Amino acid sequence: RWGRGLGLVEPVLGRDSALNVPNGAVGLLFYLLQGLLGRRGGRAASVTLLGTSVASAAASLWLGAVLLFRLRDLCLVCLSTYGVNLALLGLNLRRWKRPQTEGKTP
Repeated sequence: RWGRGLGLVEPVLGRDSALNVPNGAVGLLFYLLQGLLGRRGGRAASVTLLGTSVASAAASLWLGAVLLFRLRDLCLVCLSTYGVNLALLGLNLRRWKRPQTEGKTP
């Protein structure tokens, strides 16, 4: 139940909703976006990276709470993934705060 749509989509939109995709598929898209945009400069890339990292951190906190309090389980792979997501949030926040030097040579 919690492995698709964060366990939130099915109760609202139904099991057969196009938005009720596996969490792993959303995670794969997130990491691909992080990898591709992480190599690009510019404010738009920084804002996109930060926005998706905030969403990922929120999802990680939600799934961590479900794991611990609802399922009463401890999954080291899951917790490691949540840690990576929080680290990406920190890195992307630092990148977003950094002054933009687009088009300037050092």
